[in-house]
Amino acid sequence: MMTCDVLVIGAGVAGCAVAYELAASGAEVVVAERGTVCSGSSALNAGGIRQQFSHETSVRAGMATVRRLGTFERDFGVDPGFRQTGYLFLHAGGEHERMLQRAVRIQNACGVPTRMVGPEEVSRLVPGIELADLVGGAYNPTDGYADPHSIVAGFAGGARDRGAVLLQWSPVTAMELDGNRVRAVTAGSRRIVPGLVVNAAGAWAPGVAALYGGSLPITARRSDIFVIDRTPAPDRFLPLTIDLATGHYLHSEGKGLVAGLAESFEVTDPPARAAVGWEVLPLLVERLVHRLPVLEAAGVTRGWAGFIETTPDDNPVVGWTHLTNVYTVAGFSGHGMCLAPGLAPQVARELRGEPSELPLDVYRLERFERGSVEPEEVWGGGGIAAGTTGARPPVAPD
Repeated sequence: MMTCDVLVIGAGVAGCAVAYELAASGAEVVVAERGTVCSGSSALNAGGIRQQFSHETSVRAGMATVRRLGTFERDFGVDPGFRQTGYLFLHAGGEHERMLQRAVRIQNACGVPTRMVGPEEVSRLVPGIELADLVGGAYNPTDGYADPHSIVAGFAGGARDRGAVLLQWSPVTAMELDGNRVRAVTAGSRRIVPGLVVNAAGAWAPGVAALYGGSLPITARRSDIFVIDRTPAPDRFLPLTIDLATGHYLHSEGKGLVAGLAESFEVTDPPARAAVGWEVLPLLVERLVHRLPVLEAAGVTRGWAGFIETTPDDNPVVGWTHLTNVYTVAGFSGHGMCLAPGLAPQVARELRGEPSELPLDVYRLERFERGSVEPEEVWGGGGIAAGTTGARPPVAPD
């Protein structure tokens, strides 16, 4: 039998970042992971890091993540591969433009230097871009993209160095309840008696919640990502570019590009791994070639798929459950790399019984019961339609 102050379930970016913050403050932490560290969704995204959100809390959490990455190599001894080349949202006017303008005002009020840009600057940022059906974009030069593996490895190593125990190949299969709290947890072959439990299991968080009689409004969706063998700007890194007009995204990767569709595909009872959906590639190629005609002769070198943990408003679930010692930090809706590192210190504060320094009401599970849902509008299912292609709710490539 093991005992600990806090048991964190899930060793992705959210779980490892929270484990690090708790261990750094002196807590005895155990992390239980069904596979290996960073073997789930955190390993299978496009690595986007942005502050361009429509809620102040998310903007400020993104800002905290960017600050963390600025000192990450010094703090953890791991280069996060953060390329601060910016995020560029392309729009064709109408509601997309109005939504971006609203979000830019919120971001500017927080100190994020996002600005609306016209066709001339869009063309400078993305050489060779087709502008006929675009009006402009929103651009923040301090956003960018990083290596997800390195970020999670840094947090996991930092947690270990401060005494945390990381149990790999230890899926959580049972929980024993004692009144309104979890008394013990079975993880692999171990029985663990924790003071607190943190559900950071991502797309699998609803399954964890079911073990203690809870439920979470989190849906797993498959997102497919492909590597293209060329780029319109071989001599520099492009911003992570999200095309709201057609519904796709791209950023530089080596001598080529990483790209994916806005659409994702619902998966019930997600398995440990997702097979890439090669059938979506023709649609992605059509959208890429429309926006960047130079890619007409490009090839695809590889592809992969991962699960995105979406909520009805594309905001995470962060806070206490109906049990007094169970806390949820999951449902990031594709924004985990952007938000989790910045939110982890606030989660750790709440787990220690201290008040959060950020207003987290927009993330509380109770919002769905109260009917006070405020959808994330910037590249979220509540406000972005991916053209006229019959698209499923868009997801972020973060």
